[in-house]
Amino acid sequence: MSLNAAQKKQTSLELLENYRISELTPETVEAQLGFDPKRLKDNLELNAGSDGESVWRLRDYMEKKIREQGRQPYPYSMLRQNIWYRYN
Repeated sequence: MSLNAAQKKQTSLELLENYRISELTPETVEAQLGFDPKRLKDNLELNAGSDGESVWRLRDYMEKKIREQGRQPYPYSMLRQNIWYRYN
Protein backbone atom coordinates (compact mmCIF):
# COMPACT_ATOMS: atom_id res chain seq x y z
CA MET A 1 0.00 0.00 0.00
CA SER A 2 1.52 3.28 -1.10
CA LEU A 3 0.32 6.58 0.30
CA ASN A 4 0.64 10.01 -1.27
CA ALA A 5 1.85 13.01 0.76
CA ALA A 6 -1.64 14.07 1.90
CA GLN A 7 -2.53 10.50 2.91
CA LYS A 8 0.74 10.17 4.86
CA LYS A 9 0.02 13.41 6.71
CA GLN A 10 -3.52 12.30 7.61
CA THR A 11 -2.35 8.82 8.64
CA SER A 12 0.35 10.32 10.83
CA LEU A 13 -2.25 12.51 12.56
CA GLU A 14 -4.39 9.41 13.17
CA LEU A 15 -1.45 7.42 14.53
CA LEU A 16 -0.48 10.29 16.83
CA GLU A 17 -4.08 10.63 18.06
CA ASN A 18 -4.22 6.93 18.93
CA TYR A 19 -0.84 7.22 20.62
CA ARG A 20 -2.31 10.02 22.74
CA ILE A 21 -5.47 8.03 23.50
CA SER A 22 -3.44 4.96 24.47
CA GLU A 23 -1.52 6.89 27.14
CA LEU A 24 1.39 4.53 26.49
CA THR A 25 4.87 5.79 27.25
CA PRO A 26 7.51 5.77 24.52
CA GLU A 27 9.54 3.36 26.65
CA THR A 28 6.64 0.90 26.84
CA VAL A 29 5.98 0.96 23.11
CA GLU A 30 9.67 0.67 22.28
CA ALA A 31 10.15 -2.27 24.65
CA GLN A 32 7.04 -4.11 23.47
CA LEU A 33 7.72 -3.64 19.76
CA GLY A 34 11.51 -3.68 19.80
CA PHE A 35 11.70 -0.13 18.45
CA ASP A 36 14.35 2.43 19.32
CA PRO A 37 13.24 6.07 19.84
CA LYS A 38 14.03 7.05 16.23
CA ARG A 39 12.05 4.13 14.82
CA LEU A 40 9.03 4.99 16.97
CA LYS A 41 9.17 8.65 15.88
CA ASP A 42 9.68 7.76 12.21
CA ASN A 43 6.72 5.40 12.20
CA LEU A 44 4.38 7.73 14.10
CA GLU A 45 5.25 10.54 11.69
CA LEU A 46 5.58 8.36 8.57
CA ASN A 47 9.00 9.85 7.89
CA ALA A 48 11.40 8.49 5.30
CA GLY A 49 12.69 6.09 7.99
CA SER A 50 9.29 4.43 8.42
CA ASP A 51 8.41 1.10 6.86
CA GLY A 52 5.09 -0.55 6.14
CA GLU A 53 5.43 -3.48 8.50
CA SER A 54 6.48 -1.29 11.44
CA VAL A 55 3.64 1.18 10.80
CA TRP A 56 1.09 -1.64 10.80
CA ARG A 57 2.64 -3.27 13.89
CA LEU A 58 2.46 0.05 15.72
CA ARG A 59 -1.11 0.67 14.57
CA ASP A 60 -2.32 -2.81 15.55
CA TYR A 61 -0.48 -2.69 18.89
CA MET A 62 -2.01 0.65 19.84
CA GLU A 63 -5.50 -0.46 18.78
CA LYS A 64 -5.19 -3.56 20.95
CA LYS A 65 -3.93 -1.60 23.97
CA ILE A 66 -6.66 1.05 23.61
CA ARG A 67 -9.38 -1.62 23.43
CA GLU A 68 -7.89 -3.44 26.43
CA GLN A 69 -8.39 -0.19 28.36
CA GLY A 70 -12.07 -0.18 27.38
CA ARG A 71 -11.55 2.78 25.07
CA GLN A 72 -12.36 3.34 21.43
CA PRO A 73 -9.46 3.99 19.03
CA TYR A 74 -9.59 6.99 16.73
CA PRO A 75 -10.66 5.70 13.28
CA TYR A 76 -8.14 5.40 10.49
CA SER A 77 -8.91 6.67 7.02
CA MET A 78 -6.27 4.55 5.28
CA LEU A 79 -5.02 1.91 7.76
CA ARG A 80 -8.36 0.17 8.11
CA GLN A 81 -7.42 -3.50 7.93
CA ASN A 82 -4.03 -5.17 7.91
CA ILE A 83 -4.01 -7.79 5.18
CA TRP A 84 -0.33 -7.41 4.30
CA TYR A 85 1.68 -8.31 7.38
CA ARG A 86 1.49 -11.24 9.81
CA TYR A 87 3.38 -10.99 13.07
CA ASN A 88 2.98 -11.85 16.71
